[in-house]
Amino acid sequence: MKCPRCQGLMVCQAFFDHFMNFEAWKCLNCGNIIARREKTLEHDVFSLFEQQQKIKQKR
Repeated sequence: MKCPRCQGLMVCQAFFDHFMNFEAWKCLNCGNIIARREKTLEHDVFSLFEQQQKIKQKR
């Protein structure tokens, strides 16, 4: 896969944090990161919690 920013080589990489983990494409040249569609951050438990908190604040 080619990077849309610099046309460099992109590799699939797993990212881990205390609250979330996801797979994304990362460019080896410029470091651009594109989240994969199957496992986007919207499906992460912490992101769902954050979205619920935003809804509560709007009320």
